[in-house]
Amino acid sequence: MARSLSGIIRLHKWQVDEKRRQITELEVMKEELVERLEKLLSDLASEQENLAKSNVVDINYANYASSVMTRRENIEASITEVDVSIENMKDELAEAFKELKKYEIVEQRAIEREKEELKRKEQDRLDEISLNQFRAGHKRSS
Repeated sequence: MARSLSGIIRLHKWQVDEKRRQITELEVMKEELVERLEKLLSDLASEQENLAKSNVVDINYANYASSVMTRRENIEASITEVDVSIENMKDELAEAFKELKKYEIVEQRAIEREKEELKRKEQDRLDEISLNQFRAGHKRSS
């Protein structure tokens, strides 16, 4: 029984590892989005600083600022989507881990039962040997 569970356990371990890998990928994606957002906002601040230092009115700035705000909203929406995906994947990971543990416990119990059965058979064998020796010794003394 324990041997038959090893394939199932390997599959569940692989699933747990796969979920962990996917969470890591999502977290890296989120970090990249946050970095893009920070760079975008930093570029906007630099542009505002340059505009403030200049006495020239830049009619393109309004279009640039509007474009930056739209990109910011898109990036923030993407970060939110990734956060939701991470939470969902963490739930899936917890479920996969719980399923893995269930099979590992069943396997451990099966191994313990097999060990107990082997001990019992060995004890039965030793009892049989002792009984045969007792009978052989008892027949000689009669």
